[in-house]
Amino acid sequence: MKKPRILIITFLIFASFQCFGQEYSSRAIDGNGFDSVFQNMESGNFSGTINGVLIVRDSENKESLLDFQGSYAKLEIEKDEDEVYDVSYKKYTGKTTSGKTEIKYVTYAYANSIGIEFKGEYYDLSLIDGACDLVINGLEYSYESENSAEYLIIRITKEIELMNRYDSKIRKAIKLLPNSTFVLAINRNKKL
Repeated sequence: MKKPRILIITFLIFASFQCFGQEYSSRAIDGNGFDSVFQNMESGNFSGTINGVLIVRDSENKESLLDFQGSYAKLEIEKDEDEVYDVSYKKYTGKTTSGKTEIKYVTYAYANSIGIEFKGEYYDLSLIDGACDLVINGLEYSYESENSAEYLIIRITKEIELMNRYDSKIRKAIKLLPNSTFVLAINRNKKL
């Protein structure tokens, strides 16, 4: 009697791991670090601008095109007092041309997160977790730098689902759509 029960429990445990792993793997890929001139800094605040477009599909399946045309952006480097995987969190923030919507992009160790304040609610997907070794699948990033600025180029290559906060009365999702591209130009020498 005990043997079938043990087999069933073992099967259910492995099945749940498999299901969880498939869901997570569709959202994440292995990270290979961030080639930023700011990577090893422990703290600091830098100003900049953001340019590009972000295409968003809301929970009612309506698409919105958000534009960034030389809008305000900043990079806040926040020290990790424990220095578990990295010396600091790099928090990039930019506003749309209208100033109504804000986008946030954060890196830590080999992981990243992206979030957006959209129609009065905050949505995000974060892979900054216990291991900090995965990045968002469908979000490509690259860094280009010159003497006075660093350019963080972010491209959305496949749909990325962002969820609203857990404490929201109704859980909703939005999707960042492919062909969205934006560039954060951060002044290397101008601190806030």
